[in-house]
Amino acid sequence: MKNIKLVYVILLVLLGFSCETYLEEPNPNAPELLESVNNLDDTNRVLNGVYNSLFNHYVLSIEEDNFRTDIGAAKNRLTPSIGQAEHLDYYYQTVTPSTRRIEQRWGALYRGIFTANQALAALDKIELTLSTANQVKAWNEQRAQALFFRGLYHFYAHSVFNKGAVIIRDKYESNLEFRHKDVSTSAEVIAFFRKDLEDALPYLPMPSEVTELGRVTKGAAKMILANSYLYEATEGGQRDMVLIDKAITLYEELRDNYGYNLETQIDNKTLGVSKMFTTLGDFNKESIFEIPYTNTFGEELDVFNEASPSNRLAWRASHFKFGGQSFMQPAAWLIMAYEKDPLDTSKSVNTITTGDGNLNTRRESLRSSNMLFLNNDLDTPIYSFPNVLNSLPAAAGSWAGLRNNTGDFVAFKKYTNHDLGLASEIATPGGVQQSGKNVVINRLSEVLLNLAECYIYKGKLQESINEINKIRDRWALMPLDLSSQMDNTGVAYDETTLMKRLMYFEKPLELSLEGHAIRVIDLRRWNIAPQRFTDLSATYYKGVDFPRTGRRPITQALARGTNTNVSGGFISDIMTVDASTVPADASTQQAQKIFQEFVGVSGNYNKNAGYLPIPNEEDINNNGYEN
Repeated sequence: MKNIKLVYVILLVLLGFSCETYLEEPNPNAPELLESVNNLDDTNRVLNGVYNSLFNHYVLSIEEDNFRTDIGAAKNRLTPSIGQAEHLDYYYQTVTPSTRRIEQRWGALYRGIFTANQALAALDKIELTLSTANQVKAWNEQRAQALFFRGLYHFYAHSVFNKGAVIIRDKYESNLEFRHKDVSTSAEVIAFFRKDLEDALPYLPMPSEVTELGRVTKGAAKMILANSYLYEATEGGQRDMVLIDKAITLYEELRDNYGYNLETQIDNKTLGVSKMFTTLGDFNKESIFEIPYTNTFGEELDVFNEASPSNRLAWRASHFKFGGQSFMQPAAWLIMAYEKDPLDTSKSVNTITTGDGNLNTRRESLRSSNMLFLNNDLDTPIYSFPNVLNSLPAAAGSWAGLRNNTGDFVAFKKYTNHDLGLASEIATPGGVQQSGKNVVINRLSEVLLNLAECYIYKGKLQESINEINKIRDRWALMPLDLSSQMDNTGVAYDETTLMKRLMYFEKPLELSLEGHAIRVIDLRRWNIAPQRFTDLSATYYKGVDFPRTGRRPITQALARGTNTNVSGGFISDIMTVDASTVPADASTQQAQKIFQEFVGVSGNYNKNAGYLPIPNEEDINNNGYEN
């Protein structure tokens, strides 16, 4: 059960303080915030408002970024051009300054910066009143947290908007006239947010020193700094070894000195890693930076109010069978990559008691089971059911597995409440639109994979493989071997082939749909996005009934229920199709449920170079900036 004293859940509106909306007129009837601040208790309340800014979905924009990468598919696989306009703009890389949700993302980040500057101004106001060493210590700790968030949000804006040329807001301005500013250069923004993070570091606690769950730590600050060095060092496919060395130093410190560990505990009931992507795993030993949501209060707030302490991600991600919207669909290549990843059969965890009472090898790897809802995963309970295949829909009726006419036959698990033992998302406290499940932004796996990347650049291929294998070992997957490629037996890895393995397999499978724009940034900085989308668009898939030809036999005992297949001509499984056998006529392809993904995306990507434009709203409201 979550600690009710989590700092994020102290809603600012309940404390009598009013946060002004970014670049909007202040409420003339509201007291000036700084006039209400007189001591460290007051400044801590203002600081809690900065933490609350993380609740805003558009800070991370997980749903939107799913469509901007090779991770996410269009909701309608057969006709991807049919769907919500904002999803299609992201999927087809046709975003413009007027695209819906770009303004929300920009506004979320700069409102966060605004609240951080408020907190810093409040602390400046009381600095001369401090009279004891303990007060000075508390003041420095609060200031460090505010600096962290100001640096973080500038880093986020720099990473995704306008090739890094964004607005630096370095102080609180109560006067609207002084908020009009032009963008700074990318280099200026980098220098600014790094200084904030570096100034914060000495006064942030080590992870082991945190007394309130949810407070940011030295580990979180070093993670952001390390990523900033790696991103800058590799932007556009370049390699700046000085910056890479700086990133290595920080990643190695995070790996070795901060107490983080990969989660490996196996739940004997669910037969999965029990603390990954579950409520039980909130603030687990792998987590570095995490948003603690809750649905135990704040129910009076509208679910689309971005100050709400709950989130909508379970609703957006879960399959419609379980009350979700199925908006965030994994791409076909990703589904098949999870399923083909070979298990390490020497690991005892891969031999389980199947539904017929016999010992046998898992049908799906631990990683597949933890990442996706799959019809073929017969041995992992979901919601209140023995598995996906023998689950019941949240609405009336009864039908086997996950299926759909347009290819909605799988879903991401990470943000759903599949682990609570309830019948569906609808049955969760607060309802389907108010999930209390935490969102992990950064974790140790990201550290290890980024370190593995850096080691490749340094020519340390065995060291790189060692880091990758730590993660593969956690999932009981076959380890990589430097002397023999996974997909090219007998041929040793070199720098090029190992980097491809990292880019196209290890990192996307481990971190799909996670963090702040991880895959968006990776595709861009590696300079592989256009070719990646082109390559993926050349593959043909065919939707078929589950189980497709070649899958292991299924009996009712093995299925732990009466359903052993998903029939009826829906898409409940997929297979690849040789391009030479595909009918030329588009209508025939549709009739045979043959489809491609990411068609036409590559050319559009080049127009934006992987960045979002600054929204029109900024141009309209900010006289200092001209688009």
